[in-house]
Amino acid sequence: MTRPRLAATGRTAKQYVDDRVLLEAKRLLWHSGLTAKEVADRLGFTDAGDFTKFFRLHTGMTPGTFREHPSPAA
Repeated sequence: MTRPRLAATGRTAKQYVDDRVLLEAKRLLWHSGLTAKEVADRLGFTDAGDFTKFFRLHTGMTPGTFREHPSPAA
């Protein structure tokens, strides 16, 4: 098995894309009136549950919790 190649950032392409999707998700949740499902749709998730799992994996909280209490570290 080969090791993933790292970009100049020290992150894999997948990690870089996930970081960007997460940043956009946070921006939409905090600054728009969109629901979590609408954010999921806008970001290309086919299921809102998959978006919630992705968001919780990367932040430790649900999109709804983030919207209510955004953490600078999240």
